[in-house]
Amino acid sequence: MTAAEIFQSLIHVAGLALVFGAGIPLLFSLGMRCMTGDPIRDDNGVVVGDTPASPQMKVLGWTVYAVLAVVILVAIMWIARDTLDHYFGFTPFGDL
Repeated sequence: MTAAEIFQSLIHVAGLALVFGAGIPLLFSLGMRCMTGDPIRDDNGVVVGDTPASPQMKVLGWTVYAVLAVVILVAIMWIARDTLDHYFGFTPFGDL
């Protein structure tokens, strides 16, 4: 392996770490924001509550949560793929 190939591999790994390391919490916070309405403030500007979210925003929030659940389950199955194959004969990813 040359130094350029090593550097390119490091860039790929760093990019994936950034996407998964920051992307999953970002999606979770987006789902949380979709499930809440606008803040209600008192005369001093302090948030004292929030309005209910619209039905469309709640559907969007639950959709984001569903996508996150699928991503997490696929990641767990990827990590445990050899164990799943050994004990149950289940190969969710084929020969990958």
